[in-house]
Formats: sequence, C-alpha cells, structure tokens
Amino acid sequence: MKKYNLIILAFVLLQSSIGAQTVEELVDMATSYNPGLKSIRLDYEASLLKADQVNDWPDPKVNLGVGVFPIETRLGAQRLKIGVSQMIPWKGSLDAKSNVARSMAEVQSYTDEVKEIDIEYAIRTSYAMLQFLESKKGIINKRLEILDALEELSKSAVRSGKGKLSNVLFTERKRELLEADLSLITKRMEQPTIMINRWTGRALTTEVVLPQVSDNPLLKNELIQYADNGHPQFRIFENQIVASNSKIALTKYDTKPKIGVGLDYTYIDGRNDVVIPGNGRDVLMPMGSISIPIHIGRFKAIRQEEAIRQDAINAKKEEVKDMFEAEIELSYATIEYTEQVISKYQSLKTITRETLKLMRTEYSSEGTRFEELLRLEMELIDYDLEILKAQYERRLAVAILYKFR
Repeated sequence: MKKYNLIILAFVLLQSSIGAQTVEELVDMATSYNPGLKSIRLDYEASLLKADQVNDWPDPKVNLGVGVFPIETRLGAQRLKIGVSQMIPWKGSLDAKSNVARSMAEVQSYTDEVKEIDIEYAIRTSYAMLQFLESKKGIINKRLEILDALEELSKSAVRSGKGKLSNVLFTERKRELLEADLSLITKRMEQPTIMINRWTGRALTTEVVLPQVSDNPLLKNELIQYADNGHPQFRIFENQIVASNSKIALTKYDTKPKIGVGLDYTYIDGRNDVVIPGNGRDVLMPMGSISIPIHIGRFKAIRQEEAIRQDAINAKKEEVKDMFEAEIELSYATIEYTEQVISKYQSLKTITRETLKLMRTEYSSEGTRFEELLRLEMELIDYDLEILKAQYERRLAVAILYKFR
C-alpha cells in the first residue's frame, strides 16, 4: 500500500512539473507571438525599400506643342513641336539620397530588441508577483494548520478545566480572517495571470503553473559593460547620428547647380508660294538648362540643425547610460538589503521556535498564557511573510538586471 501511494505521488509531481512553465519559456512565447514586435519588424523591412525609391534619375520631361496659329518662318509654318528634356543628377547625389533613406530605416533596426527587453521585464515582474502570491497562500495555509492545532489544544484545555472558551472563539475568528485573505489572494492572482497571458497570446484565463525555481543575480561587471555599450538602445542612437550625417552630406549636392539636357523637334510645313532651298525643312535643336540655387541659407540651417540634433542624441545617450548604471547599482543594493532582511527574520524564527516549545508545554500543563502563545505562533508566520516579501523584492531586482544581460 505504501509503495502504491509513492507511485501516485510521483505521478502527480511529474504531471505538475510537465505543466509548469518557467519564466524563460514564457518570455520565448511572448517574443515569438507579440504582434507589436511583428509590426516593428515589418515597418523596418518596408522602410528599407525606400532606398530603392530615391536611387533613380528624375523622370524625363516631354513637351508637345500644336500650332493652332502657326508661326511663319522663311522655310514654312511651324505646325508641331515636340521636346524632351532630362535633368542630370550630380555623381554621388543619388547615392547620398539612398544613404539618407537607408540610414533612416536603420534607426528602426534595433527597436524590436528594445521592445523584447521591455516584454521580458513585464513577464518577469508579473511572474514574480505570481510566485509571491502563490507562496503567500502556502504560508496562510500553514497558519491555518497551526490554528487548527491550537484550537484542538484550547478545546482540550477547556474540557480539562484549565482553559477558557474565549480562546477557542478567538482562534475561530482568526481562521475566518485568514480564509478571507486566501480568497483575496486568489482574486489578486488574476491580474499577473492576465498580463502574462496577454503577452504570450493565450486565453487570458489560462492558468500559469509555477515551477519551484530561484533567480540568481547576474555578473555585475558584464551587466555594467552591456549597459555602457551593448544595449540595443545605443545602436539606435548610433544609427540616428549616421542618419543625421547622411542628411548633412546630401546638402553638399543640393547646393550645386542642377543641369538638364534636352532635344526639341519642330515640324515645318513647306511654303507653296516660293521655291527656295530647304523649303519645309524640319528643325532639330539640342537644348540645355541650368538651375542655380541662389538662396542657400536653408542648407546652412539644415547643417546647423543636424549638428544640434547630434549633440542632443549624445546627451541623451549619456543620460541613458547613467540611468542604466543606476538601475544596476540599485538592483544590487536591493538584493543585498533583502538578503540582510531574510537573515534577520531567519534568526528571529530560530529564537521564536525555541520560545514556542516552552510555551506549548506550559499551556498544555497549566492552560495559561494562550493569547501570548497564539501571538508568537502568528509572529512566526509573520516572519515567513517578511521573508517572502524580501524574496519578492529580490526577484524584482533580478528582473531589472535581466534587462542588461
């Protein structure tokens, strides 16, 4: 019979472990599903095509004129005139325009990675909240078990004439409060569950099964290095500066004269009143044009604007770097603080357990100091709750550190 029970227990544990989902699995699900990430990537692919849209010569221009009241020339009347012209871009100007479009597209190339970091952080914080609430339920259930034992102890004392009935009623009141807390916690767990399911694209009420795992902080030096240079946000800043330089380079070509060439053909209707050499000869005339930018102040303003913009980007980069480093330092400070809190309450638990042993023996033999016994029993559980809160703060700090791995 005992062997059969062990087999059933092993099967139940196996089933729960299969259904459990680690935070890494949920993060992978979210990043592969998230429509926002797909939108960013598609926008990036679409913006890359703009480079091909500006890398062609301008369209040629065709003119057609019909002589309703034809102009008479020595060789005859001008009945029809057709002309075609083409503006010729300077060598390198098309590449400069293409570079502007391409560099503007590259600004978006790392926004999906930044969003992935934000998604992972949202998943980890919601997951930490679920772990906290699930563990809190376990502590309250443990507290209920202790209340059951104390209630039996108080009833036994009443039957033996050593205790008071009020002690029994007091434990029952405590139980009602704790059961109400359990109900509230169950309701509160819906919030992080909805958030996780929202990011992973599942039905919002899908249960998130939590495995028993612990988060370990990452190596600080590696995180600092990533926060100083490796974060994709810095790649976005770099691409913004490249795009700004491309705009400045394009102004060099915009300030040059614009040259065009063309060819005009005129149909001449020959004269009937005279006989002259070349009578009715058509006209073929090569043409040329030039557009000289006289008002070039706007190009100087563009260069000044982009120089200021680059200074702003560099200042923003420094601000983000300082913010990232501060987040890392604050997370490690939080981790160290929570470890001290956990150590403090572990020590208090040890002392309280020793005191409770003596008080349980005293109450069993004399039926006195029940309120103090109950208070210490509840304090012991409160220490577990304080440890749990510290662990939750630690998980939130670790979730921040994962933004910089």
